Amino acid sequence: MPVDFRAILTTLAALASGALAAFALTNPPLQDWAIVASQSEIDRWISSGPTSVALGAVVAVFACALSQRSGSRRAAWIAVAAATAIIALIRVAVPEVAVLDLLITFVVLKSIAAGVILGCAVAASWDRIAAKNGVLLGVIAGYLSARAFGTGAGRMSTSAVGEPAWLLLAATAVMAVACAITAQSGFRIRRPDAGEIRVALIAAIALAIGHRVLGSIVDRQEFASTGTAWIVMILCAAAALALTAIAARQLGEQSGAGGKFLWAATALAAASAPTLMLVNGEHGQWASLESPWVVVLASGVAVALGLRLSKRIPATVAVVILAVVPLSELLPFTTAHAAVSIVVKIAALGFGGAALLGALAPASLVDATLGLAIPFAAMTFTSIAVLAYQLSWPPVRVNFAYVEGEVEPATDTMTIPVDYVNAQTIGTALLFVTIIAVCGAAIRRVPQTSNSAESGVSDAH
Repeated sequence: MPVDFRAILTTLAALASGALAAFALTNPPLQDWAIVASQSEIDRWISSGPTSVALGAVVAVFACALSQRSGSRRAAWIAVAAATAIIALIRVAVPEVAVLDLLITFVVLKSIAAGVILGCAVAASWDRIAAKNGVLLGVIAGYLSARAFGTGAGRMSTSAVGEPAWLLLAATAVMAVACAITAQSGFRIRRPDAGEIRVALIAAIALAIGHRVLGSIVDRQEFASTGTAWIVMILCAAAALALTAIAARQLGEQSGAGGKFLWAATALAAASAPTLMLVNGEHGQWASLESPWVVVLASGVAVALGLRLSKRIPATVAVVILAVVPLSELLPFTTAHAAVSIVVKIAALGFGGAALLGALAPASLVDATLGLAIPFAAMTFTSIAVLAYQLSWPPVRVNFAYVEGEVEPATDTMTIPVDYVNAQTIGTALLFVTIIAVCGAAIRRVPQTSNSAESGVSDAH
């Protein structure tokens, strides 16, 4: 059987594009930014991150829709290359930035470019099984491992995880250009069904804005009472699920599998929120790793295995695997938060999430793009994880006592609570398991139609 180099090139380009889009859309919350500015400017800067991610998610669906309208795979890959060039230029310019407004502009531009990359890559590669799996592998593994590249202290950057590596930028640009050059004009991107794009765009806008608003509401409860904070977290989680249910119902009416895929992506976002919060930033002191590439390797292998077995693993089993991850937070403190356990949990998330998303991948390109963008835009769950962590972690008691008669001052001693499993952590675990269970029940409830991802697969590249 002859080797199809064009198909291999498309798959590699889809993988690199998905990974780059995932890295560029990752912007975890971080309070300790090393930026000299007024408090109001700092607050505006911090809030620009999640807003830009929400914008990038909407742009991804819009870019996919435009690619479908044009029908040209060559144009889609050219758009990926151009967006990659924009991110590369931002990477060059960021070290020279001295004005916060300019840095915020770069954040917005980078998120828009990442959305273009994600949407166009899905449009150009989703109709081929290998390339579709390449996109899924890049996005899911990138989503789970990008935070490992972050640092505990902020710096002049467009994200808490820094800028994409030159190797990733170069690989994406080169392969996108190669795909554009070798694209066959006879193999067009299939046209969307009637109303498909309109419904997906509305759903993307509603979910992005909804999660952004709900996440900000949760963030403002940092200094509220424990009871008030828990009421807000539960209500916001319920509102996010209700919004997802409305969007999934509309997607399901248009493309069958679109609603299931959205629920699957929401389950992954909820299951991963408590673990990813510990990987970097001010909450990452228990997850320090010798190298972030350990996380990349673990997530990549797990996602690849999950995609390979996605047709053999029932959706219920994949949902259970995702639900076990937040439950593992109830293990003894050092066991649940050691670096090795973090890697194991990320691998479990990668396997379960890939098995679920791979099995439920829809035929609709815009629905697929929306689902892949949701884990980044689901800021409600991230905010709940951060706030719940703050509630469950009592203030550290520091003893500054000096020993009388000694010349040298006594060193500061910190009392760290040993019993991490308390009412707050149990409540947090149960809340996230409930969210995942609702997603799993919705996946089982939505009928599967014949309009699945396999029906749209062709040899186009």
